[in-house]
Amino acid sequence: MWNSMLLTGLAMLAAAALADKVRLIIDTDMLNFDDDPMAIGEANIFQNWGQVELIGVFSCINSRYAPPAIDAINTYFGHPDIPTAVRKPVDNLTTWPDYPEFGDYLTGLTFNFTEDVRDGTNTPDPVSAYRFLLSTSADHSITIAAIGFYANLFQLMSSGADAISPLTGAELLAAKVRELVVQANEVGSSYNTGAQDPGYAQAVLNWWPGRLTFVPDEVGGNTVIGRRVTTQLNPAANPLGYALRANIGYGAAHPVWDAVAVYYAACGLDDVFRRKYARGGRATLDAAATATWEDAPEGAEAGLQNAIRFAVPNTTFAERLEGILLWEPGRPVPRARTWCNRH
Repeated sequence: MWNSMLLTGLAMLAAAALADKVRLIIDTDMLNFDDDPMAIGEANIFQNWGQVELIGVFSCINSRYAPPAIDAINTYFGHPDIPTAVRKPVDNLTTWPDYPEFGDYLTGLTFNFTEDVRDGTNTPDPVSAYRFLLSTSADHSITIAAIGFYANLFQLMSSGADAISPLTGAELLAAKVRELVVQANEVGSSYNTGAQDPGYAQAVLNWWPGRLTFVPDEVGGNTVIGRRVTTQLNPAANPLGYALRANIGYGAAHPVWDAVAVYYAACGLDDVFRRKYARGGRATLDAAATATWEDAPEGAEAGLQNAIRFAVPNTTFAERLEGILLWEPGRPVPRARTWCNRH
């Protein structure tokens, strides 16, 4: 009897601990911007710290090198089985033609680090991967960090019932997602919403029925890191050290918009952010994905959408974020930290 009660108690504790974690999917446009690999690495670190359960990382671009590069980061941090997927048909793109000043790291991550995806053609379609993860999850249990373009989410939203689930994509998103976190501005234009297929972003964000948080450029663009990551991490062994040094150079620093969005997705407001709008509201995007904001009316229910701003100096947060990215497997987990700690 005692053994049975003990096992039951341990099982309940384990289930409670798992339920307390943020179950996170990242949708990324990782190519040759510095912030995507930092965001994916950060999520892996938070998984090792017990803060999140990273259940999928999906590419909203078509590069055949994106999934193996994602897998190289996941594998380095001890999570080689996290599902990844890429839009089809794949292409051979490794850099954005409009941004040649930022170096390629995808091929280096693919060929110089341990991974077993090999090529994006070996991964499923993102819509099918999304539908499986959502359909097998509890209601309102998933956080999606959209740190890229919106093709995957639009195609998922538009998908119909299939062998995976009798629910449409829109029904799955409405039922299963706790919060959508987007690296975008709630007012004005944004790279992620407008650079590719702005109609996709317009459709997804204007439809979104639940909780939605914007992580705007005023936060992400003012979080500048890199000098410690590019000099203190071994680029031959650590994929974050390699990616950032290959991308911006030794001793350089650059904004990391997407890593800020993933911090919020994992930690919430924590002690570093606050909400911009006291009662929330709603953003509306036009055909060019330019956003306008409307506050929730007085006397009405608070709006489900909001944006964040700093509650501390941007340099204070940047120092913390870069310190997180310096953590490597085998080092002690900072369990006594007073920030971003669910335990």
